Amino acid sequence: MRTRDRWLFLFCLILTACSMLCSCGKKGNPTLKSYEKPVPPAALSALHRESEILIFWSFLKDKEQEIKGFYLMKAISPPRSAGNAVFQKIAFLKNDIRHYIDKDFKTGTTYEYKIVSRNLRDVTSNDSNIVRISPEAVPSPPGNIQFKAEHDSLILSWKSAGDKIFYNIYKSNGKGKYQLMPVNKKPVKENSFRDNFDTVNPVYYTIRSVTEDDTRDEGPASEEIVVDPSEFIPSSPSDIQAVVTKQNVYLSWKEPPETWVTGYKVYREINRKEGFVLIGETQTPAYLDKDRPSTKRSYRVTALGPSKEGPPVEIRNVVFVPFR
Repeated sequence: MRTRDRWLFLFCLILTACSMLCSCGKKGNPTLKSYEKPVPPAALSALHRESEILIFWSFLKDKEQEIKGFYLMKAISPPRSAGNAVFQKIAFLKNDIRHYIDKDFKTGTTYEYKIVSRNLRDVTSNDSNIVRISPEAVPSPPGNIQFKAEHDSLILSWKSAGDKIFYNIYKSNGKGKYQLMPVNKKPVKENSFRDNFDTVNPVYYTIRSVTEDDTRDEGPASEEIVVDPSEFIPSSPSDIQAVVTKQNVYLSWKEPPETWVTGYKVYREINRKEGFVLIGETQTPAYLDKDRPSTKRSYRVTALGPSKEGPPVEIRNVVFVPFR
């Protein structure tokens, strides 16, 4: 190999080694995609509740890892003739946050909000929709809140808080601990609300009045009520009847008025010394006692609630009387 070729080969070898050393442990070059605008937040909305303006938005869960977080911006809405509002950043929020509470406002003033996302390379998205809100005095809470339990649902009712008032219903599994969002998808106009009935765990409710205007000024929480199925005691069945044959006794009765009754227990007494003994359960208002009625007996039937048993109805001195 000639001297010139040897030097050229050596130079290429050194250049290759330097390139390998420099690239060791280094991440790949950034892609053009990482410099693209991230997806903007959507469905920005605002609600005035007492001394707070609650701001909500949505963002794709599978895009969270692509952004650092969100910049929320606010402006005092100028008169239409004054031009566009001047927005200022009021908060930076982590990528898993979907709400913000603004306490810096005055009633009678109109505010505008918008929000953007910011990706890992500090590229900012397009603006979200702009939401305008003009907080005013909030309405009083509804009163006289009651509930009625049915077999698979719970009906809440309350006294009206006034004309042109809507309502938001808040629900919790713990006393006094409520989410920011109500269980109803949109404010309720009626003075009642139907919800799923949990027959196992206690549930707490409170209701807030909401004005009919676009701002939706929401007032303070009503009294809290608890729906505890462990305290539900059904009424007694009624009008128990017995049809006696030589082989068995067929019992039937009228159901109690509560629609959440889960079933019935049937007791039999053959002698007073032993008293009533449980002989079976049924989910329908009827029972077939297959024990041959060779002796006089009495029966007792109770209704079952989610956790407790109600008072009994009885039929006494049942005996088979053969036809002659």
